[in-house]
Amino acid sequence: MFQLLQTKAIDNNSIMVQQGKIYLVMTIVTIILVGLFIYVASVDKKITALENNAKD
Repeated sequence: MFQLLQTKAIDNNSIMVQQGKIYLVMTIVTIILVGLFIYVASVDKKITALENNAKD
């Protein structure tokens, strides 16, 4: 019964860590997220400019 409630310890020797590919994956994910944030910020700036022009 207690075995079902126990969680497994994280294995730091997984295939991704052993081959060093986890760093490549994390780099790509970070680049994508930064790109999305920049895109959303630029769209927000354009929408704000359009709203200000509509009020004038």
